[in-house]
Amino acid sequence: MSNDETLMTSEYMLERLVALAHEKRGEDLVALDVRELVEYMDTLLIVTARSERQNRALAENMIRGMKQEGVLPLSRAGIDGGTWICIDLVDVIVHLFTPTTRAIYDLELLWADARRLELPVPERVAEEL
Repeated sequence: MSNDETLMTSEYMLERLVALAHEKRGEDLVALDVRELVEYMDTLLIVTARSERQNRALAENMIRGMKQEGVLPLSRAGIDGGTWICIDLVDVIVHLFTPTTRAIYDLELLWADARRLELPVPERVAEEL
């Protein structure tokens, strides 16, 4: 992204968040384009972690990484508990779940009308495949 741009696009933000999730071994990433359904966000990113501790590490890494990009979350919730963490970055909202919690709330079903996005595979992850 060039220094001339004053606003980060939701596409670039999603790409960066996916890379940050992979850094901490986030799993089963799903991105939903919700622009046709709601006006308050562009994309919903859902990520699974194997434990509450890993979920917190994912959240902290994403918040720190986006801060380095000049983006601070509007809000964040659930970090203390760790089973479901929500990070509101305005254009992209991230939901981090433990497997059981993700299955219970099934956001993919709730947002079934949203279009699934192809997710970029960060270079480091692609090399491991």
